[in-house]
Amino acid sequence: MKPAAEAAPAASSIHDVCFAMCDKLKPKCPKSSFEACQLNCGKYDPPAAGCEEVVRSALSCARDASDLVCANVAPESCAKSFRRIAACAAGQSTAETAAAPAGLPPGFALYENASEGIHAPMPQGVTAGEGTTIATVKTADGAVYSIRKLPRPEGKLNEKLFLKIAMDLFGRCSDKMKMQGRVDKPGRNSIHYTTKCPDGSEEQGLFWATDKALFVASAKGPAGKLGPTEAFLYGFDAK
Repeated sequence: MKPAAEAAPAASSIHDVCFAMCDKLKPKCPKSSFEACQLNCGKYDPPAAGCEEVVRSALSCARDASDLVCANVAPESCAKSFRRIAACAAGQSTAETAAAPAGLPPGFALYENASEGIHAPMPQGVTAGEGTTIATVKTADGAVYSIRKLPRPEGKLNEKLFLKIAMDLFGRCSDKMKMQGRVDKPGRNSIHYTTKCPDGSEEQGLFWATDKALFVASAKGPAGKLGPTEAFLYGFDAK
């Protein structure tokens, strides 16, 4: 008789993978960083429906990354994996969200503003906005894509500060906001967000701080009608 095949070992829980990542901070980081890391695990567990493997993959990447840092941010080497978490939570494809595709979605064109040092794939028909809005366009489905420029906040930028900015900008629409995929490196401190408003509309966006300004790229509209926001938000760049 052939020996019975051994059952494949069960995948580690998201809680265990996340805490294992935090354990890597113990030898090199302050106790406060380790504790903040464990507290932050609650943001990933439980994951959004259908996103368990995407979350586990990103956290496993961070756990094993040589560039894992004490600050509560994703390692640069795992940035793409963490962007997939945000995309999955928003119901978008997670096949590739690192940058805008070479072939833009139908009806999109590359918006460039040399004076502000920004560019992003956006639906065609972009016009200058009013006040802090430097670019805006409304799609046929009612989604409004926009880019705002705000003064760069003083002090150290972190998720708590980004959330405060969101509360000031969006009011009650910030109540259900989730932030993911933070990147912190010279010249760029950014984080993606998704939220649902009391009126049933949805918003997906990106806070991107340079050394001199804070840009907010966002797409807001009826639920399920925002369009290919991954091209816009992951193709955004500011100098």
